[in-house]
Amino acid sequence: MTDFFSTTQGIMTLGALIGAGSYAIGASARSVLTVSGSLFKPSRSEQNARSLAMVTVLALDDYVGACFAAVHDKPEFNPAEEIEFAFHVPEPVLALPKDVNWQLLGTELGEEIQWFSNRVSNLENALDSLDLSKSSHDGFFERRVAGYTQLAVRAMDLITLVCEKFGLVLPEKPDFYNQADRFARILQNVQGPTGAKTDARGAVQADADNVTPLFPKTS
Repeated sequence: MTDFFSTTQGIMTLGALIGAGSYAIGASARSVLTVSGSLFKPSRSEQNARSLAMVTVLALDDYVGACFAAVHDKPEFNPAEEIEFAFHVPEPVLALPKDVNWQLLGTELGEEIQWFSNRVSNLENALDSLDLSKSSHDGFFERRVAGYTQLAVRAMDLITLVCEKFGLVLPEKPDFYNQADRFARILQNVQGPTGAKTDARGAVQADADNVTPLFPKTS
């Protein structure tokens, strides 16, 4: 038998056997790597869910920041017309992604996000329904502050839920920019229409050095 492999034909046969064995081993190794890779690689659905979670958290965080600015922005009143006033920052706008499958976040969490969008619309419609010509502007200012504060607190709760479920971590914010603490204090200090109006009118003066007057001064 050994004499056969010492011949030219035997050497060629031995080389063919070695080559076939090497190919089989290589193919098996590739199969193992492919299977193990598929076990650890996130599915397309998981990747889509995480991406949706990320953009949702960012949209909610932007809304919280806009609410924070809005509730700390005191209106400036027109000296010539008591009913006329203006704010210095735009109203908060919730910019959640559109035409997405919210079920990717899970049934309960996805529905909570959609309900939150509805709550935002409800507050905006409710504020628009107030009669600003009434005494104390129909309680517009304290209702606006309380409404945006409550929405911001709820948005922060949703951010926490989404981050915990998908392992997301928001960038740190400056220590002096403690939104949760400031919102909590606002909710504790919400007063009736008279007190809220006095606070809104008195917090920002038209001739303050760091505020550009929105209405011309009257002599």
